[in-house]
Amino acid sequence: MSDWLPRPLSWGCGLTARGGSLLGHVHEGHDEICLVADQPTEIRHGGVWRQARPGDAFLFRRGELHGFRNASDQEPHLWLVHFEADEALYRDCPRLADPDPERRAWHLDAEQLSGYQALFTRLMSESMHPGRPGHLAALSGWLRLILVAAARWDEPVAHDPPAVAADPEIANLWEIINEHLESPDADLTAALARRVPNYDSLRHRFKRLYGRAPRDLMAHMRIERAKHLLLETELPVGGIAEQLGYGRLAEFTRAFTRQVGRSPRAFRANPG
Repeated sequence: MSDWLPRPLSWGCGLTARGGSLLGHVHEGHDEICLVADQPTEIRHGGVWRQARPGDAFLFRRGELHGFRNASDQEPHLWLVHFEADEALYRDCPRLADPDPERRAWHLDAEQLSGYQALFTRLMSESMHPGRPGHLAALSGWLRLILVAAARWDEPVAHDPPAVAADPEIANLWEIINEHLESPDADLTAALARRVPNYDSLRHRFKRLYGRAPRDLMAHMRIERAKHLLLETELPVGGIAEQLGYGRLAEFTRAFTRQVGRSPRAFRANPG
């Protein structure tokens, strides 16, 4: 994958906890773009805390202190991608590398938000098909479109043609899966019965899009969440395994290595 830049390292649509926080950390070797999707929170950007509304997006540069802080009644979804980008992209889109953090904070209107989420969903969908010809180039391409869209969000010109929004029922099912990555399987089953009355028919549409059944995708996303925790926190590998519902550390290590191609400790040491 090193031949294809920009290169996504991990991505996800994570439901944060009520009153939860990650008060401050930095990435030395890669950058991150983060969208606050559905509820307000506080975001630490450029080392400064600021109120963030749904639709606010931020690009954190390597070495820059960032985090989030929820009030007791807030649990927003954060849509984020950790990535490496080549300097050619930053020269072409200087807004993304602006030394002023204020220049790397946006509020997206409904059309921009729909476009971002549609591109993000295509990135996610491509990740489900590693055997396709051009898979690595496609991952890089969808990420490049996300970053180019970010560079244009504040342009005083007409928007590009409206993006085709993701199927709302599929998007709802995908969010339910994300919400239950750290829950027992029985909780997911109950949530599906309560919130997806047409699950039996919807799962076939879901599999056509992602190439996996919802529960298979959940197993895949648990490893993506593990990658996020390895990069974003200092939790020990055993603690991450327990948090994600693995009964034994060896079970988690096997699943992670099978999907990522290296052990959790090796990935944390060198995510590139």
